[in-house]
Amino acid sequence: MRVIPVRHVAIIKPDKLEDRSSGGVWLPETARDRMQTAVDRGELVAVGDGFFEGLPGPVPEIGQKVIFDRYAGSLIKVDKEDFRLCNDDKIIAILEE
Repeated sequence: MRVIPVRHVAIIKPDKLEDRSSGGVWLPETARDRMQTAVDRGELVAVGDGFFEGLPGPVPEIGQKVIFDRYAGSLIKVDKEDFRLCNDDKIIAILEE
């Protein structure tokens, strides 16, 4: 299946959560699923035609890591992978290494 964003919508592939916490505690899958909805960064994979049109500041490019509002948009699953659809104004920063 292919998802094509329209207008000012972005498709972001959220970063995956680890199986263990930073302290080494194993996290059950149900906890990871709930926590995954709160992930606030990921890779920009597709944008609509009106992406960042009329908005000031730098414009992220496909493939860049971005930070977005924590609960912005909708979570979808495509071919067993999680993606988030959100408006371009919910992307708040570009991550550079």
